[in-house]
Amino acid sequence: MKNLYVSAHRSPGGNEKTEELKALFDGVKATSPRVRACPAQDPFPDDPRVRAIRFTGLPEGGRETQVFAYIGFPENADPSSPVPGMVLVHGGAGHAYAEWVQYWVNHGFAAVSFDGFGQSYTGADHTYDASIDFWQYDPASQPPMDGFASAGKPFAEQGFTYYVADVLLANTILRSDPRVDHDRIGLTGISWGGLASSAALCYDDRFAFAAPVYCSGFQDVSCTVWGAGFAGAGITDVWDAKLLLDRVTIPVCFFNSDCDPFTDANATTACAANAPNGSLTILHGFTHGQIEGAAIPELLRFAQEQTGQGMRNIRIDALCSDGDGAALAFSLPADVPSAEALVYYKTEGLVYEDKYLREPWRCITAEASGGKARLPVPPEAAVFYFSIEGEPADAPGQPIHATTGVFSRETWRRIKIKKE
Repeated sequence: MKNLYVSAHRSPGGNEKTEELKALFDGVKATSPRVRACPAQDPFPDDPRVRAIRFTGLPEGGRETQVFAYIGFPENADPSSPVPGMVLVHGGAGHAYAEWVQYWVNHGFAAVSFDGFGQSYTGADHTYDASIDFWQYDPASQPPMDGFASAGKPFAEQGFTYYVADVLLANTILRSDPRVDHDRIGLTGISWGGLASSAALCYDDRFAFAAPVYCSGFQDVSCTVWGAGFAGAGITDVWDAKLLLDRVTIPVCFFNSDCDPFTDANATTACAANAPNGSLTILHGFTHGQIEGAAIPELLRFAQEQTGQGMRNIRIDALCSDGDGAALAFSLPADVPSAEALVYYKTEGLVYEDKYLREPWRCITAEASGGKARLPVPPEAAVFYFSIEGEPADAPGQPIHATTGVFSRETWRRIKIKKE
């Protein structure tokens, strides 16, 4: 139901720069990176499923580059019974994460986490420490990711080009392994990795699904300070996924907090509204971080549903205006016996002071039963969204959520009036 994700913002389509990038990344997809094992950097002595590797990246000025990564396979991964896969894209102040790979391997996925910032692990052999102190720039690797400081330069001189190219190459590595089902490979990225994965899925149609976390597209419409920085030439007109999201047909679930300091829920709503098979989960008060973004229960369920294993998420199946409120229809997965309905709202828009919302979200709880709920829209609400929340039977105190996008009064008027 696309009316769950109504936005005033529209994907403008491609331009000459995105066509240039398409040609560049088509060449990357056609490349078979060389992979070599790095046994001295294997992270877990007691878990041989996760290994350290290096693979050849996008060349820089005729120089071959090497990308450090961790890759892992479940014990039951076999060419006769291939497993699904995940490409994992870290964010700022991050690196390749062995524990992130291990998390997905524990849930039956092959996974690869590469270092997109030109770093490699410098700790002692046969050890692993996620502290950034043990990660340094490696001259044998690609140029360091510089945010968008190099925007406007030729693409071969932009750090973000290499970051996105690594996503495509990691996908190729998983696809080329006979233990992996190449039709069931997904993509997720956190913060800066959300930006990179959102851009990558616009140029790599080999992914089966994607789940960017925090940052994605439409950054220039975000009310955050960081969002304002994306309005410059060479950024929003080149790298923002909004340019091509209307052409991305795979299932994409965008995850974000309702108070994220770097990209607001308005921008995330625009992404879900413009992706033909897009959806959205807004997490109230959710913290911005690698650890938090890597372990969202709804993200794992989304991946499991897309690959035909595990439980699905709660679904909001229909939404319409109903007088001074909203009527919702929803469905629960088998392991969630009941749910409650909530409306979160603010009396002013998404107004930020520095990195923080000036006014906190307020909440009203409503009854939800029989797959139906009716929620009020307070007359003083300037922006609001609806949420259905329930606890899995085997995870009390750990609710999962299904949400609409954030509505303004303008976008709420676009919802169809309920007919008796």
